[in-house]
Amino acid sequence: MRALFVPLALIWAGCAAEVDINTDPDGDGLTDAGEAQAASDPANPDSDQDGYLDGAESSGNTDPMNPDDHPYAGGWPIGACRNQVEPTGNTEGEVANNFSMVDQYGETVELHAFCDKVVYIVFAAVW
Repeated sequence: MRALFVPLALIWAGCAAEVDINTDPDGDGLTDAGEAQAASDPANPDSDQDGYLDGAESSGNTDPMNPDDHPYAGGWPIGACRNQVEPTGNTEGEVANNFSMVDQYGETVELHAFCDKVVYIVFAAVW
């Protein structure tokens, strides 16, 4: 019996692998680059300790470093434009001043948080 030795060679002929260097070590949904942009802690999944993961806050247009700014409990979408709204008046078709009300979940919501939505306000009063 004769042994046959064949040299093994790895040839990388035009093959390139893409490597994602943006990791998420704390598992909060924000990569290290996203954490740097948000100025949040890449080693803490909830940098402001408000009970919401940094990634959920960032994708929900809230500040992961401000415990008072977090997604609404009712799941209402918060528009990225909420801080740029300029009131124009209080008649139909105009942009009203920002105001807050309590929703059915007992949470205070702000009108301008819905800046990219049509908002219908229904209310009643008893005198």
